[in-house]
Amino acid sequence: MADLVWLGSLLIFALVGAPVLTQARFRGLGVPARAVLSGAAGAATVSFAMTLFTLGRQPWSLLPITALALALAAGLGTLARRSSNAPPAREDAPGERRSPAEILGTAVAVLGVVAALAATLAAAATSPDLFFFWGAKAQQFAAARGVDAAYLAEPAHAYMHAYYPPLVGNLGGLVSIAAGRFSWTSATLTFPILLAALAAALPGLLRGATGRRRASAVAAVVVTALAVVGIGASVAGNGDMPLVFFETLAVALLLRRDAGDPAVQLLAGILFAGAAATKVEGLVVAVAAPILFLALRPAKSRSPAAAAARLLGPTAVTLGAWFAVGAATGLFREYSEYGSFFALHPENWRAVVASLPMALGSVGFGLPGLVPIAALVLAGRPQRGEWMPLGSSACLIVFLVFAYLHHVRDPSQWIVWSAARVLMPVPVLLALALAGGGPEPGRATPQSAASSPR
Repeated sequence: MADLVWLGSLLIFALVGAPVLTQARFRGLGVPARAVLSGAAGAATVSFAMTLFTLGRQPWSLLPITALALALAAGLGTLARRSSNAPPAREDAPGERRSPAEILGTAVAVLGVVAALAATLAAAATSPDLFFFWGAKAQQFAAARGVDAAYLAEPAHAYMHAYYPPLVGNLGGLVSIAAGRFSWTSATLTFPILLAALAAALPGLLRGATGRRRASAVAAVVVTALAVVGIGASVAGNGDMPLVFFETLAVALLLRRDAGDPAVQLLAGILFAGAAATKVEGLVVAVAAPILFLALRPAKSRSPAAAAARLLGPTAVTLGAWFAVGAATGLFREYSEYGSFFALHPENWRAVVASLPMALGSVGFGLPGLVPIAALVLAGRPQRGEWMPLGSSACLIVFLVFAYLHHVRDPSQWIVWSAARVLMPVPVLLALALAGGGPEPGRATPQSAASSPR
């Protein structure tokens, strides 16, 4: 029973995030996309509220945290409604039938979700880090009713990385409080659940960037790539799937034709904050994608400074609160693990270069990355909208190579064990770039169809 309550408590996040999605701009997305975006925005907001409780030295309790998060979401929703400057876009013509290509794309995505669910139930995708890191933190935080600084400060618990962003531990702790205990089985099921959420949301979300058939195809590539990598790299229960969940939705929002609307940008900023609060490398995409968006699509933002505040402000506030917790408890003052930021070991570059292809090729024969690359090559010269996800993936690769070069000894084994998992966002960003190229050839956008003579 506790397992079901643990999973059911995840719906709290969709309830909390609903006020952010009440803005008229989002009505054209469809119910599945709006529900998933509500859950993502709510999860980021609830985690931030829990960090504020920790900063204020208040014990975690379900109702007060939910109330504070709802108040924050309501404020963000009001801000979105006041700042929006355009009517909602209609993504689909009324009564338009789904093409065979769309049905095929949906079927492929469903197969990916089913495969992830089967592997998770068979314990074939369970992350070892769930037991040593993510789950242990959430369980302890639930018991302590907050971030347990004394527990994290123990030298024997140094492997738990006290400085690590708090979202997964926060949310896991909150639903564990609701269920009465931490559920290890339910934690692993977040992998197929979040994958199913992306499968439901992406087609409607991407139809604001490209045609229906391409949106369905891109969604299928994203979901199946994540299923293959997630199973092969054993991510069920760790922070990688929540990270890529936030990043995928945020980048997809910025690919849309209405990405210049302040409400869309604010929602994307909230989701980027969720990514940055999930894992350290989430900060890379959370900063790179908005900067590239503003640089490559200046016409989408009448006021670049205001757009930058909407896209980057939530991340700055979220991580600012977390680092304030670190300073107040004396646990940490920076992201650190392998010494000084510039304490590199360039002599290991050969091992890094040699090990990365081996690690990526060991999962699904490298197809999760090769398929979107091949599609991009066949699509021809990249258009302006494609460079934002492509540039973001390049920034992430450079960051992770930089991280691997911090290892004192030969990092080959570390790379073989971790690279496919930590580079999960890369095939997703490559696939999303296919949606940044605009509508399908020969198909009018909803806006152009509406303005054409009848």
